[in-house]
Amino acid sequence: MAATQILVVEDHDLQSKLVRYLLEEAGHVVRTAVNAEEALEILRSFFPDLILMDLQLPGMDGLELTRVLRLDPIHATTPIIALTAYTHPSDLQKAREAGCNGKISKPIDTATFARRIGRFLNHNQDSDADVPCDSHDLLAELRNNFLAEGLDQASRILKDLKSDPGCSTELIERVLHRWAGMAATLGFPQISDQSRIIEALITSDNPEYRDVENAIKIAVRRFGSAARQQPKHPLELLDGLLGMRIGLVNCSDEEENRIRSVARRASAEILIEHITSIENQSDYNALIVNQCDSSGRPAPQEPQLSVPAVFIHSRASLPSLSKLPARACDFLFAPWDAEELLIRVCRLIAKTAPRHSAAAEPDSKRPRVLIADDDPDLIALVAETLRQLDMHCDIARSGEQTLEAVHRCLPDAIVLDVNMLDLDGFEVLKRLRGNLNTRRIPVLLLTARGHQEDITRGFGSGADDYVVKPFQPLDLVKRVDKMISVHRQALASASGELPYQKR
Repeated sequence: MAATQILVVEDHDLQSKLVRYLLEEAGHVVRTAVNAEEALEILRSFFPDLILMDLQLPGMDGLELTRVLRLDPIHATTPIIALTAYTHPSDLQKAREAGCNGKISKPIDTATFARRIGRFLNHNQDSDADVPCDSHDLLAELRNNFLAEGLDQASRILKDLKSDPGCSTELIERVLHRWAGMAATLGFPQISDQSRIIEALITSDNPEYRDVENAIKIAVRRFGSAARQQPKHPLELLDGLLGMRIGLVNCSDEEENRIRSVARRASAEILIEHITSIENQSDYNALIVNQCDSSGRPAPQEPQLSVPAVFIHSRASLPSLSKLPARACDFLFAPWDAEELLIRVCRLIAKTAPRHSAAAEPDSKRPRVLIADDDPDLIALVAETLRQLDMHCDIARSGEQTLEAVHRCLPDAIVLDVNMLDLDGFEVLKRLRGNLNTRRIPVLLLTARGHQEDITRGFGSGADDYVVKPFQPLDLVKRVDKMISVHRQALASASGELPYQKR
C-alpha cells in the first residue's frame, strides 16, 4: 500500500517542522511550503492526499489559496484542513466557505495530532469539527516550539559532530543549557535529564565521539516521545490553591473523586464541595461547572458569576464559549484531565485576584521587573506569569542590554540569567552592585547551574535569591514578589511612606 502524501503549507518554521515530524513518524510522505506561491509550484508535480493549510500566510493567505485550489479540477476534491490560532465560530465558517473540510486549532495537540489527521484521511471527521485546544494557552505554544526546535537542533548537532568529531563544543553546550533549563519547566523532565548526561560527556577530559553521538540519539528519541505524549502537569503549580474553597456544580461523584485525588497527590489543602446551585457561589473562591448533561449536550443555564469559574463543555457547545467573560472564566472540553482542570482553576484565581486600584496604588507604584535572558521562550513564560500579578515587565536579551535598561529606568527587581553571550549574569551583577544608583536593586539569578560553588558565587556576588532551572513559574514569581516587598519595606522605613503590600 502506497504511503499517504500530505502537503503542509505553513510559514512558521518551528510549527512546520513539528507537524512534519509528527506526520512522518506516522508513515506519511510530507512536503512543506512557506507561502501560496511555493505551494502552487509544488502542486505542479506533487499530488497530495491531504493538504494542511495555515490560514495566516504572507501574501496570498490560506483562505484565498484554498479558493484557487477548489477551482482546479485536480485539487477540487482534495481534503484541505485549516491550521489556525483563530478559534471563533465565525473563523470556522470562513474556512468552510472557502472550501476547507475541517479545522485544527493552534497550538496543536501533539499527542493526538497524527490520529486526527488519520480520521480526516479516512473521511471519518465531521466537516465542522475542530481539535479542541486553548489557543491562548502560552504553555502549549512554548512546548510545541521547544520540541520542534529541539528536534532540529539535535539533528544539526549530530551532523556537525559527524563531519568534525573534534569541533568546538561551545555552541553545543549552550543548546544543552537551554534543554536542561526549559525541558522540565515545560513538563519534559526526561529531556532535561538526558541533556545533563550529554553535557557531562562533552565536558569530560577525553570525550568519546561515539558515546556523545549515542547520547544525542537518545535525546532525539526522547524529544520524539515527548511530542507524542501529553506532558505531565507539575503539581507544584497547585500551591496557589492552598486553603481555597472550590464549589462543584453539576459534577458527578466520580468527577469529584478524580479532582480530590489530584489535590491529595499535590498535597494541596483544598476544600471541595458540591453545591446545588450556582446562586450559592459567594462562599467559594472558584467554581467548577459541568455544562454537559449525560447526553453530552450543553446545559441550558446562563450563569451570572461573582467568582472565577472553569466550565466543562462538550464540543457541541463551542459557539457558546464566546459569550463567557474572558477574565472571569476558563473552559475545558470533555473528556477532561483533572490535573489540568485544577491548574486552570489555580491560574484563574491568580488572574482574577483583587488588585490594587489606581487610587490605592498609582501606576508608578506597580512593581516593574526587568527580565534579562537570551531565551525568548523563557522570557515569554516568566513575563506572562508576572503580568498576571499586575507587574510591569521590561525585557533585555544580553548583559549590555540589561545594564542599559537599568540605567534607562530603574526596576523594582531583576530576574537575571547567568549564561548570556556577551556579559554573563555574574559580571552584570558585579557592575550593578558597584554602582551607587543600582547597588540595592533586588536581583534573582536564574540559571541551570546548580552546583554548590555556582550558588555560593551567586550569593557572594550580591544576588538576593538564586533559582536553578528547571523552575516553577509561580514559585519564581512568589520569590520576586517577596524580594520587592522586602526592598520596598526597607525604603518605606527610611522615608516613612506606606510599604508595598504583598499580594
